Amino acid sequence: MSALRITRRILATAAPVAAAVLFTGVAAAAPPQGMGTAVTIGCLNQGSLASVSAITAQPGPEASPAIGAGEVLFSSAPALGPMPAAGQVTVAWLNRDTGQAGLTDLTGTYPNLSAVAKTGSGNVLATVFGSVSLGSGPVCNSTPATGMIVVP
Repeated sequence: MSALRITRRILATAAPVAAAVLFTGVAAAAPPQGMGTAVTIGCLNQGSLASVSAITAQPGPEASPAIGAGEVLFSSAPALGPMPAAGQVTVAWLNRDTGQAGLTDLTGTYPNLSAVAKTGSGNVLATVFGSVSLGSGPVCNSTPATGMIVVP
């Protein structure tokens, strides 16, 4: 076998491995996981019978926003208006692997609420629920949004 042929075989084998080693980036955190929508019903607001909030869960670790390992950032955001004037939203969660459970109130300026829960690593089942006020009308409830989050 000629020296040129041996060199080509070595390069053909080594080049992909070297490229993988040299150009491997830092692994990014998992993207936020959608937990569905929470529909606020039973309140009349500017001629609408309902409003919809989107619920997400972001497992850590993540640098910005600061989410530690074994933690989940739960968030709500407007999806379809008109949005209520105020609300109280709570997350009930259960880590199916460790048995840990808890309640976490989301905070912020409604409807953009969020909070970090220290769930521990594992498969976390979570339900987001709450009540809202439309300012001039009665206090109403929103349908729960439920999801399973894998927390590394």
